[in-house]
Amino acid sequence: MKLLKIFILLLFSLLFIGSSQAREIVDLAGRTLNVPEKVDRIVALGPGALRLVVYLQAIDKVAGIETIETKSLPPFFRPYSSACADQIAHLPEVGSGGPGKLPNLEALLSCRAQVIFSIGLDHGQIENLQAKTGIPTIILSYGKLGVWREEAVQSLRLMGEVLERQLRAHEIVLFLEKAQKELNQKTAAADQKSSPTAYFGGLAYKGIRGLESTEEGYFPGSMVKANNVAGNNPTKGHIFIDKERLLQWNPEVIFLDYSSKHLVSREYLENRDFYQLLQAVKQKQIYSVLPYNQYNTNLESALANAYYIGNRLYPKKFTALAVEAKIAEIFDFFLGLKIDPAALPAYQPFCLKTVACR
Repeated sequence: MKLLKIFILLLFSLLFIGSSQAREIVDLAGRTLNVPEKVDRIVALGPGALRLVVYLQAIDKVAGIETIETKSLPPFFRPYSSACADQIAHLPEVGSGGPGKLPNLEALLSCRAQVIFSIGLDHGQIENLQAKTGIPTIILSYGKLGVWREEAVQSLRLMGEVLERQLRAHEIVLFLEKAQKELNQKTAAADQKSSPTAYFGGLAYKGIRGLESTEEGYFPGSMVKANNVAGNNPTKGHIFIDKERLLQWNPEVIFLDYSSKHLVSREYLENRDFYQLLQAVKQKQIYSVLPYNQYNTNLESALANAYYIGNRLYPKKFTALAVEAKIAEIFDFFLGLKIDPAALPAYQPFCLKTVACR
């Protein structure tokens, strides 16, 4: 009976897809696909796929979602979830979601999607899924985790083309280029050897982590030429260090991922002597930033972090720039969220004395 139901759904899906004229596209894996001329019903699978839909202001086309997208998280862990919460609240779930997790075939077919966008499934899984559903399944990619690479731009443009949101995709690319140009101008004279040394710690990595969790080439810091004591090679990515190494580096400024607030504050209460050896702690130069890797890269959070970090490292260079207004502009542009930066759970001096502090 279940197989019969799946067969009927598949037949209906093929009839539904075939009702529109097709056009040819090439996905991020180099696969040539035929998709309907007009696409009104989609499913976005895997880390970051739905986020791109939200960026493109095409959430009205989503016909089904992964369960992970409905999971309750602390504020601003995945800002796009807040932006589309009302629109996806009553959509059918097509599977648990997550890297490499296939959807439920029957639930997926019931959505009558014309196109599936996928990130995190391998080529074989995609071919198998497409063969079983008859639905064009487009492979997208962000590139390396934690960095907005060319693959992400290509994915954004391709999704924009399929969903007739080319202009919006172009606007996003221009916004990014303009922001990076502005940051480059502000930090043009920055010399990493003479700039304040900075450490980016408490970075979430497969869960909440403590002070020793950091990253070489921390993306938002790299955007403002931060003198990262852990290194500036973005290809090495996340690392765990010994606390003794941090003492050796003894950075002048520490930026902590807000997701680690309670854990780092508890570590401080248990080991105050260690923390008081750090000049950043003694000089009260320890600040919080938003986590920006949650189910892939939250681009708006990474960009907002970059402006805040730049303002803290080079205050004289950023004097003429209203950083809080810029952060508000970023969240409004990408997600349509009207936020008060002063009310965000980050972008504040990081208080270590109690786990209840910001």
